[in-house]
Amino acid sequence: MSYANAPILFGRNQHRTRQVLVLAAVTFFASLVVYTGFPVYEGLPFTFLLIVPSIPLLAGAVALVTAYLNDGLLVSALVPVMAVIGLEFSLGIWLYFDLVPSYDPAGFGFVPTLLALAFGIGVSVAAVGATTRRVVTYISS
Repeated sequence: MSYANAPILFGRNQHRTRQVLVLAAVTFFASLVVYTGFPVYEGLPFTFLLIVPSIPLLAGAVALVTAYLNDGLLVSALVPVMAVIGLEFSLGIWLYFDLVPSYDPAGFGFVPTLLALAFGIGVSVAAVGATTRRVVTYISS
């Protein structure tokens, strides 16, 4: 069996895997839009507490649900990674267009660490989702 056909890595259902890949692209664009617009609504109260953690939490929840429905460890882990890539692209947009002068919260040197952290969280959450599905299937049978 080749690794390209491994259901634990890419999911049991190819159609659902494609849906998750589209969802990862949507997560990237949502993250890019939300974080690029962050300087616009930065003065609002509780903005930092509501906006900054919202995309990673939603991406983790999506990874959990997709792993529960389809297994695909790598595909599910891609969703939080795309959220971080959207964050870093928006940081580049901020700095390129001087939307927030010299504001570099994560730093471009921190990108590999953020990506590794997002991938680790995605893999962990995907493992929990796939394990939960197996436990539920075992209990219900």
